[in-house]
Amino acid sequence: MKYFLFLLLSIPTFANDGAFFAKGNQLIPMLETDISVKKEILTLKKVNNKYIEVTVYYEFFNPKNDKNLIVGFEAFSPSGDVDGTPLNGKHPYMSDFTVELNGQSLKYDIAYVDSETYVSNGFVKSKNLKDILKSIDNVNEVDFYYVYHFNTKFTKGLNKIKHTYRYDLSGSIDFNYDFEYVLTAANRWGNKQIDDFTLIVEMGEFESFNINKSFFNDKSEWQIEGIAKTENIKGTKNTLIEKDALRFHLQKGKIIFKKLNFKPKGELFVYSQNHIGIENYSYLPYSYYQQEFIENPKTEFHKKILKNLAFARRGYIFKNPELKKYFENLDWYIADQNYVPDVEKLHEKEKEFISKW
Repeated sequence: MKYFLFLLLSIPTFANDGAFFAKGNQLIPMLETDISVKKEILTLKKVNNKYIEVTVYYEFFNPKNDKNLIVGFEAFSPSGDVDGTPLNGKHPYMSDFTVELNGQSLKYDIAYVDSETYVSNGFVKSKNLKDILKSIDNVNEVDFYYVYHFNTKFTKGLNKIKHTYRYDLSGSIDFNYDFEYVLTAANRWGNKQIDDFTLIVEMGEFESFNINKSFFNDKSEWQIEGIAKTENIKGTKNTLIEKDALRFHLQKGKIIFKKLNFKPKGELFVYSQNHIGIENYSYLPYSYYQQEFIENPKTEFHKKILKNLAFARRGYIFKNPELKKYFENLDWYIADQNYVPDVEKLHEKEKEFISKW
């Protein structure tokens, strides 16, 4: 049984409509084990709309004598309109990979594999890197994946592992960014679950993004620390959004999912839609990273909208009836009667945008 997923293009008719850099995976044992996952805290933080910082804290319980295990992290090669050639033997769009066991840094090796049966007699079988480099005839479609693996001594009792990495955000003509993390890999540990699971998502300020309902059912299962609102999104087959999802309009802060005795049946998929070629102003994106897609205003009212977009993001309650009606009809608008506009406190991208008009 495979414990990973392939990266798929959003629209099959386009060969290079996006750049798909990597997919995260839980730490998994290479061999069957009775060691259990007592706790996992998974933190995702988007930085400058360029990359995701992933930090995972684990507590494993070993009920028996000290045991040495090979533990690994699986990451697929990038695909799409991107160069998938390994960089210095490593994944070209993933960096800062670290693992600490009980406060001590662990060394790791990298294997290059094309099958889930890459472990034999306790050893990881890897393809030769030089042979891989010679065999690449299309850098947009590299047909192997990476296994970052390391030897781990689990002492009897509780063992704490901290794991970090960073990877560039994937994207396409459909998605401003997307992120996938394989949760079901937890099924390969002894207890077939995560006893105490916490997911913390920090996508930055003024972001609208979806999380597929693959491992939860309702918005009541999420906590919001900050200012945000949610809406349910119904999936439709053969469309951009095929799976039911929960959409978050996050003004600031973070969202948190907690679950005891967590038996994940699906994977984590976080994504933000692109809004390209906005002409009639029927909808404006929440993110200032997408404001460049807005066409030049054709009317004085459109110009007023753009000059006030940054203040609407922060919940300013407009006195102008037209502006008030327009912004209140946007799904991300969250009114704040205490907000007082201050240009100096805006993001530099927003200041530049305002000065443009």
